[in-house]
Amino acid sequence: MNDEQKRRLFYLLAVVVFLAAAFGNQHFSRFLIYRKNRKILELKIAELDRQNAVLKKQLEMFEKNPEAAYYKLAREKYGMIEPGEVKYRFIGGEEE
Repeated sequence: MNDEQKRRLFYLLAVVVFLAAAFGNQHFSRFLIYRKNRKILELKIAELDRQNAVLKKQLEMFEKNPEAAYYKLAREKYGMIEPGEVKYRFIGGEEE
């Protein structure tokens, strides 16, 4: 190895050491945190997409036949019954 090659190798190693110190563990740990947060956000987006699809379906139902939609909502969500019907409640059961 001549002096010019040794000097280039020294500068290359100095640059590598500098980059390792500057972008070392701290930036790698940030990268891991960002990657974990990205996965969490992607799961939240998927859940919101599912909720959005359900809401779109409900909106279509209200636009097509509002009377039937309100009837279904009243019976399922609010537990309303028609005159003459009997509603049974079971103790210890899960209620929707």
